[in-house]
Amino acid sequence: MATWLVGGALVIILGAIVWKMIKDKKAGKGNCSCGGDCSQCSKCH
Repeated sequence: MATWLVGGALVIILGAIVWKMIKDKKAGKGNCSCGGDCSQCSKCH
C-alpha cells in the first residue's frame, strides 16, 4: 500500500512540474536567462 501512495505522490508532483513548465512556456516565460532577447546570448538554445 505504501508503494502505491509514494508512486501516486510522485506522479502528482511530476504532473504539476510539467503543467507549470507548459503554463510558463505559453506565458512567454521560458528558461532563457537573457530576458527573451536570445540574439544577445548563446545560452538560450
